[in-house]
Amino acid sequence: MCDTCRQQPIIGIRWKCAECTNYDLCTVCYHGDKHHLRHRFYRITTPGSERVLLESRRKSKKITARGIFAGARVVRGVDWQWEDQDGGNGRRGKVTEIQDWSASSPHSAAYVLWDNGAKNLYRVGFEGMSDLKCVQDAKGGSFYRDHCPVLGEQNGNRNPGGLQIGDLVNIDLDLEIVQSLQHGHGGWTDGMFETLTTTGTVCGIDEDHDIVVQYPSGNRWTFNPAVLTKANIVRSGDAAQGAEGGTSQFQVGDLVQVCYDLERIKLLQRGHGEWAEAMLPTLGKVGRVQQIYSDSDLKVEVCGTSWTYNPAAVSKVASAGSAISNASGERLSQLLKKLFETQESGDLNEELVKAAANGDVAKVEDLLKRPDVDVNGQCAGHTAMQAASQNGHVDILKLLLKQNVDVEAEDKDGDRAVHHAAFGDEGAVIEVLHRGSADLNARNKRRQTPLHIAVNKGHLQVVKTLLDFGCHPSLQDSEGDTPLHDAISKKRDDILAVLLEAGADVTITNNNGFNALHHAALRGNP
Repeated sequence: MCDTCRQQPIIGIRWKCAECTNYDLCTVCYHGDKHHLRHRFYRITTPGSERVLLESRRKSKKITARGIFAGARVVRGVDWQWEDQDGGNGRRGKVTEIQDWSASSPHSAAYVLWDNGAKNLYRVGFEGMSDLKCVQDAKGGSFYRDHCPVLGEQNGNRNPGGLQIGDLVNIDLDLEIVQSLQHGHGGWTDGMFETLTTTGTVCGIDEDHDIVVQYPSGNRWTFNPAVLTKANIVRSGDAAQGAEGGTSQFQVGDLVQVCYDLERIKLLQRGHGEWAEAMLPTLGKVGRVQQIYSDSDLKVEVCGTSWTYNPAAVSKVASAGSAISNASGERLSQLLKKLFETQESGDLNEELVKAAANGDVAKVEDLLKRPDVDVNGQCAGHTAMQAASQNGHVDILKLLLKQNVDVEAEDKDGDRAVHHAAFGDEGAVIEVLHRGSADLNARNKRRQTPLHIAVNKGHLQVVKTLLDFGCHPSLQDSEGDTPLHDAISKKRDDILAVLLEAGADVTITNNNGFNALHHAALRGNP
């Protein structure tokens, strides 16, 4: 806390008196000549960095700061996103006051009165962004030039927390704490949920001493070092069990058991197909791997339908090379046969959805002839159209379309059939749905389009198909991310090239104020 203005915590550099017990100043008070000018101070640039002892201010020279201060004339800057509030590009305004953009970011905004009479608050330094550009500077007080750190100067602990490139790290803190600590250190997005349950490898330490960590998915994320804990490497047999979610151990046809722990699997599913209440019956159940997606997520047939799982949410229970007796294998085979059979439930709508999911054309035809069946009926929150779309059953889709099925029906997450097709890597289904007048720009509850889904899953051919049929390449989701942002996050240069060729807009900024170039720099993607 600043012992003069009582700012708590101190934002920016901490100035600690070297001659008094526990006396600190913020930057404004230090350069404003508060406390004794004869006293020497330590400059502490960042938490945990090395203290630098300075000469007393009494012996030091002050110079006047000039720039965007009250009285300065400005035009819109590089991060401007406020349409024509200023009256149009090149129009000028006058800064009337420097203010705080937020409580945690003081002196990071300027109040401007434009020549057209409009006035508003704009970012000047908040999260590295500037909505304004100075065309006529103004005085902004004075400061001790030689007491300020030199830009690019390397001081303090170069490896916060003792972390080095190549170290394995975990996140052991609660989500809310992590999100708070990430402010000013790369921020937090939904795609980072994988980091809460997965061990990553330190692959870089940037100039701000933030830590760049790479995960098995290929994603790289930047962290406040305070978030990370160096992982203890266990080389016992238990380690193999703990890493059972590793993707290399799975093959199509493998038998897997779904995690029993509801809260754990909900967390693991974030960013990996998500969690649906209809998946509850699958907890602890045995299923079979049908497909392994490019991001290593698994499509598993279990309890009569197919779901996508984080590989860390399942464990392998048998394989071709398992040392089990023929008798045991026979019993397991019989058990799985019963498990995968579509049971007659008495609910025609449920039977229709299951038959569509399993690609049973004959049964679907039979059910559609019955007058009391609802072609848009649901089972486990999904329609027959959605189930057939995700599993690529084109013949089923054609039957359903002849029955005036609702191609825009949504599940509880707002996903439509076209979202399910994109998720399942089913380009042929996209084509059929397009001919059936499906909206290829439809959004789910997270404002994601099918193109967002396809990019996130790494389905290049589906991306091409959607773009060929005229979907918009630059719509934003609830985080403000376009498919271009997602392709950068996933480090899919092939998808990136396709999006750019289709005219994707590189200037659109997400909710963190990052356009595609900013995002590429943040993610360490050249």
